[in-house]
Amino acid sequence: MLPAVHGAKTDEEIVAHTVKELKSRQLKFAMEDPDNPESFPRLFYVWRGNALSSSAKGHEYFLKHYLGTHNNTIAEEVAKPEVKAVVWHDKVQLGKMDLVVDLNFRMDTSALYSDIVLPAATYYEKNDLNSTDMHSFIHPLQAAVPPCWESKSDWAIFKGIAEETSKLAPKYFSGPVKDILVSPLMHDTPAELAQPTVKDWAKGECDLIPGKTAPNIKIVARDYANLHNRFVSLGHNFRNNGLAMHGTHYDVDDAYDEYLKTHPTEKWGGKEYPSLRDDKDACNVILHFAPETNGEMAHRAYVSESVKTGIDHTHLAKDTRAVRTTFEDLTVQPRRTLTTPFWTGITNGKRTYSDYCQNIEELIPWRTLTGRQHLYLDHEAYIAFGEHLPTFKPRAELRVTRDLEKSPKNEGGMVLNYLTPHGKWHIHSTYGDTLRMKTLSRGCYPVWVNDKDADLIGINDNDWIEVFNDHGVVCTRAIVSARIPQGICLLYHAPERTLGVPKSPERGMKRAGVHNSLTRTRLKPLFMIGGYAQFTYAFNYWGPQGVNRDTFVVVRKLNKVVF
Repeated sequence: MLPAVHGAKTDEEIVAHTVKELKSRQLKFAMEDPDNPESFPRLFYVWRGNALSSSAKGHEYFLKHYLGTHNNTIAEEVAKPEVKAVVWHDKVQLGKMDLVVDLNFRMDTSALYSDIVLPAATYYEKNDLNSTDMHSFIHPLQAAVPPCWESKSDWAIFKGIAEETSKLAPKYFSGPVKDILVSPLMHDTPAELAQPTVKDWAKGECDLIPGKTAPNIKIVARDYANLHNRFVSLGHNFRNNGLAMHGTHYDVDDAYDEYLKTHPTEKWGGKEYPSLRDDKDACNVILHFAPETNGEMAHRAYVSESVKTGIDHTHLAKDTRAVRTTFEDLTVQPRRTLTTPFWTGITNGKRTYSDYCQNIEELIPWRTLTGRQHLYLDHEAYIAFGEHLPTFKPRAELRVTRDLEKSPKNEGGMVLNYLTPHGKWHIHSTYGDTLRMKTLSRGCYPVWVNDKDADLIGINDNDWIEVFNDHGVVCTRAIVSARIPQGICLLYHAPERTLGVPKSPERGMKRAGVHNSLTRTRLKPLFMIGGYAQFTYAFNYWGPQGVNRDTFVVVRKLNKVVF
């Protein structure tokens, strides 16, 4: 908690005071004392993602520490001797979340463990946009039928939350409030050259300078009473600041003003804004200002890119400068995205999208320190870890990972290295309930085992097996296959803890878990580098990036299946 800002009024004075208190260590980050109740996150909104299962490296630890529910982890805490920079609490509160709200039409594991499940509309009950970096078409989702029962579109649900918050705000706030916002050093910003060497201001190795030797610190105003008005309006910051991506920037003030004349608007606070009240309005705003669907914006983005490179790239947008794609256009026929500097392919002239065409043909530098593809990483941390060149490192040994300190290893089972690769059809697809897919998946999410390993422990194809370690347990069927190398087993990413999950004899007949019940989060320092060229810290798995082949399990036959 920030001590009193002694008379400070301006944003600059508040930031200066914050820096002073951090340097004196009177003020600390919550991450320095995570088990302090003042540092608990308390409220968790889950939108679409399956945060408590497929995205939770260490699912059982999420259940234990975040929710305080039943769990199958039996691992002892062994980190205390190694923890130096974080406050250690011998007795910690289990269950740090007061409220978990899930907004998702899939009744997945996150929904199973949420306090509130908001009834979300499915793909054919709402208007939305869908596009990824894996294809070059913009797909519209259209409301073929109204949402069933009380369900609403994602946009309508968030709008409703904003509206109710606005109604409650005057009871708790006399007006707008200021928050101190801390943000990491990001790629494609001046901060990517802010930390050429690794120094710790907290140890006195350098001065604390926001945006250089420490995260960015800025003041933001929270106007909760007008949260709904702001939600349904495209604000003036958008108009005045323009849009930026990958180090480019283009202005949109004139396009914003023209848009006001031809589209629905919102009026409040004495000003007028483009409307975002309806989900289709939000889609049209995105399409109108994105260079992928507005040729003028693409041209402006290339003008900015040309300033960076000294080469004229605007010819890539010359022939499509007049293109304007609306939501209605997409509902008539599929439309390809335009060629822009925000993607590396060139799709002009019905050309198939392929990565890095612009880097090669247009000589646009790669987004690295040298502007080229390179193998050598000159960062001192990579050098210290021996990974400054592509380096083979064998998987960690069992004694290092300590996955089986308390689990029995010799009772009819075999110790195998455990992987959780991404699957093909069953993650980002809703077709898992078709007959062919059910046949391929055995009606559950099976573990793949090498045929010779399976023979040694008496497991036949399609047998029920129990897979466990100190972190948790999975009970499922086995696929015995010579395609799997000896010494490993794998369970594809994304099974659920909602249906067809047997109880585990190894864990006292408690319900077995999911693929991430056998994993835990392991921190690799090289994934946390920021402020240096292409190295940028970012979240994955709703936490630090996962490290593959870092887990060991015991696999044995499940002689009695109990649901």
